[in-house]
Amino acid sequence: MADKPESPKTIFVETLKLPDGRTVRVLAYDNDEIRIRVDRCPYVISEAYLSGGPNDHAIIKLSPGKRGDMVRSQQEDTSTAPEISQS
Repeated sequence: MADKPESPKTIFVETLKLPDGRTVRVLAYDNDEIRIRVDRCPYVISEAYLSGGPNDHAIIKLSPGKRGDMVRSQQEDTSTAPEISQS
C-alpha cells in the first residue's frame, strides 16, 4: 500500500462574522492552497475568475441556491470582474 502524502499545514486562519450572522472562514496552507468555508449552505459558484498572471486576482463569487439555480445566459450577464484595491 502506498504511503499517503502528508496533509498541508495550516499557516493562517481568519474568521469573519458578516452583518447578517453568517460566518466566513479563510484558511491558508504551507503549500499555497487557500480554503474558504461559508456557513448557511447551499451555495453555488456564480462567478469565477481564476486565470491570469502573478499580479492578477482570483475572484470567486458564491450565491445562495442549489445546483443549477444560478445558471445565466451570456446575454443576461454582461458584467466584468470587479476591481479590487491593493490595500
